[in-house]
Amino acid sequence: MNTPITPPVCATSLHTVPLAGRATLSDLLRMLSSEDLSATDPEHAASRMVVGLRRVPAGVQLVHLGAPSDALYFVCTGTFKIFRTDEDGYEQVLAFAGRREVLAFDALCMENHPTAASALEDSTVYVIHKTELAAFSRAVPAFARELQRAGSRALTRTRDLVDVMAAVASEVRLARFLLQHSQHMAASGQSPRRFHLRMGRRDIASMLGVAHETVSRSFTALAAAHLIHVNDRDVEILDMDGLKAYSRSTRRSLDDIGAASGRRLGPRHGNAVRHSGLHQLAA
Repeated sequence: MNTPITPPVCATSLHTVPLAGRATLSDLLRMLSSEDLSATDPEHAASRMVVGLRRVPAGVQLVHLGAPSDALYFVCTGTFKIFRTDEDGYEQVLAFAGRREVLAFDALCMENHPTAASALEDSTVYVIHKTELAAFSRAVPAFARELQRAGSRALTRTRDLVDVMAAVASEVRLARFLLQHSQHMAASGQSPRRFHLRMGRRDIASMLGVAHETVSRSFTALAAAHLIHVNDRDVEILDMDGLKAYSRSTRRSLDDIGAASGRRLGPRHGNAVRHSGLHQLAA
């Protein structure tokens, strides 16, 4: 038996990420859609088309900024952060992607990747080379439809970032981020109210455009208003309607947050939150 080769943390391309096995286009389509393939693919063409299935260990880059663009990656398991690194070394997180979402779609019409993608946990992805996309789409119309939907979801991530950054108050930005995450969890068949954040506060802070200490204070404020409960990276949305109402404001300050849930915050609200385990939120 051949021993799998563990790649270095800087693994960046289609050929350096370890192969986890072989799959078919049919496997990918079953993950992406509830559509009955027997009706749309009567000749079972999808089951004869081989796609790559690759394992990406936590911390390893699947896509590197500036690397040749040669494939699309569909997340099967795990979570990725999508980011870019400026010339001064600052890492700007642009989005997070989970199961059923596509990576590297923004480079489909480019020679090189304009962003990078790194695994936040041990993950697996289906890999389809760019040169195969046209043939797969012609042979299996269901794949063409799913490719369009995947592209739409990728555009939605951009819209989500714009929506978050449109808010002035950091607490409002965090509220919008949590609601977006809640929607993504619901779309993947998981609880929209209780979830475990795979990303640390530094990554969240980078996406929100604030200091990571500000993220901690924003979590504290939302918890003190009884909108959420936080224990380490586990989040429970206690008042979904209240969180949505608060998120619709762009400029509400920390002092105004209690009004979103109809509660008046006292000066010692932080003490109650610290007992909930919020101070343990991992960086």
